[in-house]
Amino acid sequence: MSLRPLALVALFALPLLGCSQKITVCPIPAILNDTATVTVFRPGTAPDLANELYTVSLSRAEGDCVYNNSTGVVRASLELTFYATRAPSSDGAAYSVPYFVVVHEGAKVYAKHAYSLDFTFAPGAATATIKQAPNQTRIKIENGKLPWNYQLLAGFQLTAEQIEYNKKKGRYLP
Repeated sequence: MSLRPLALVALFALPLLGCSQKITVCPIPAILNDTATVTVFRPGTAPDLANELYTVSLSRAEGDCVYNNSTGVVRASLELTFYATRAPSSDGAAYSVPYFVVVHEGAKVYAKHAYSLDFTFAPGAATATIKQAPNQTRIKIENGKLPWNYQLLAGFQLTAEQIEYNKKKGRYLP
């Protein structure tokens, strides 16, 4: 018997023996609707439409992942798209707002990671689109679970005042 057929079988079986592989059904990327928008006001002013300095919305979350069969670990990545607006101004401006990514399954939260979205408005610009890829997240898949049982949930870290403003503007779900 020739060893050639055995070598071919071994070559094709290698990916099944614990190597990492890209999979098409990853932990589900999502945006927490109640925290999808943050409005920042001019310093020292009341939270009112006339006093808005800028507003940023988290508009899109896309995910990708690699699963390691031998360790049961998924390395999941996100690409988030943010859209910022402000009143027209001839000046450029740079800002930073905090946001988070949570790894969860149902009501069970496995991890929460805090990030900062740094962005700029060019002189004369009233809008800015920002894409950001937070650090890759490692998820140990529990026995009996699959990668798509987990969710990567993103949103802005809001203050109590920002939550109240979002409620007034209809950006907060009851």
